[in-house]
Amino acid sequence: MTTNRPSPHDLLLPERSRLLHIGLMKTGTTSLQHAASVLRDELLERGVRYPGTGLNHRTALTAVMGRGWGWDSAPNPAAWETLRAEIDAETSRRVWVGHELVSEAEETDVEAYRDGLGDRTHVVVTLRNYAAMLPSAWQQIMKGGRHRTFESWLRGHLSAKPNLERTRLEQERLDQGAVVRRWAQVFGPENVTVVVVDKSTPNLLFEAFEDMLGLDRGFLSTAEQDGFASNRGMSAEEAELLRAINVELRDEISWPDYRRWVRTGAAGTMLAQRSPGEHDTRLVLPTWAAEKAARRAARFVEEIDTSGVRVVGDLALLNQPVPHTDEPLTEPTSVPVDAAAQAVLGAVRQAQAERERAEYYRERLRIWAESGRTYGPRVGKASGRELAVALAQRVRRRLAGAGRPSRVDDAENLGAVEQYEADALRREEESQ
Repeated sequence: MTTNRPSPHDLLLPERSRLLHIGLMKTGTTSLQHAASVLRDELLERGVRYPGTGLNHRTALTAVMGRGWGWDSAPNPAAWETLRAEIDAETSRRVWVGHELVSEAEETDVEAYRDGLGDRTHVVVTLRNYAAMLPSAWQQIMKGGRHRTFESWLRGHLSAKPNLERTRLEQERLDQGAVVRRWAQVFGPENVTVVVVDKSTPNLLFEAFEDMLGLDRGFLSTAEQDGFASNRGMSAEEAELLRAINVELRDEISWPDYRRWVRTGAAGTMLAQRSPGEHDTRLVLPTWAAEKAARRAARFVEEIDTSGVRVVGDLALLNQPVPHTDEPLTEPTSVPVDAAAQAVLGAVRQAQAERERAEYYRERLRIWAESGRTYGPRVGKASGRELAVALAQRVRRRLAGAGRPSRVDDAENLGAVEQYEADALRREEESQ
């Protein structure tokens, strides 16, 4: 097998196609989503619709699988219907949607995506070296609140028969061969493209999407990326800091609070504001894990090669040897001061932003109360989200009865609420 670089003409999808990017995780998905969301208006002018207003389409797409996001979140079927309505309303442009969790869909759910998005849908699977991805996959799982050590997670993930159901599901999530075969069987191999990403071909990922969507090469790279937007990997010390936080908080905090204060606030700020330095250590696989991963990756390559799907890049890169060590894995006992500082600052700034939003909506409701329209006794203790919801309900009831804004302050309040809701959705999507 050799590197396959089809021409832009060969990759170009037909007009009005729906490009469904299903991941896998840690293959540049966040960078693509960030670029698409930042350039949403420019994409529209260039004949590509990236639906919605947020970073990605996780909430809508995972609803098809009956899943929410996080340990106490429910699926949102209305989000899926809203996404479908926007896609169906597009009559001339290509449409680009996706999220990496979609790759975990069972066969019946894959069929539901096919039926819901239509026969113009083309599925794109992005892959990278399996062994090299394992440290990143463990880190991504920890961003969901988990706190299993790296070695413990590796032993479970690479075992032939995992003892835990959760570990079995994670193993299936990264089974590159099975994912490609499942989607090819439902959509047809001619409607599936695999893009193999690697540091040796840094432009291949963006260029493949640009070619499929009929965009000028280099366009997606105009969106500025930081460590959070690119979802960079953590050093061993940064990862241990997050794991230690999870050990203390996992059973004492709700998913929305964890996402806000830890995932977005602490971890998100640390990744965005610093780069690993001389006091940081790179996570490296132990030799036994690298050997097991290589055997598994060889099977993946064979399965993909015989699946009949279109491949961009070199499948052999999925099974290239990776750095490994014979030294036993140990957890770091210290954390760089600047990493800890950025994590604390991130949580503090998140709290400040939430307080400012709450104060803004509390003031709006106070103004309403002075004019005889009150929210109730909980105003003083309500969160910014609760206040916004209450304000939205009252404004919309009033406007529904009048048929149009009857007062300037009603229209202004409704505009403020709608802006809040748009910002809240954007923050939630960006905290992925």
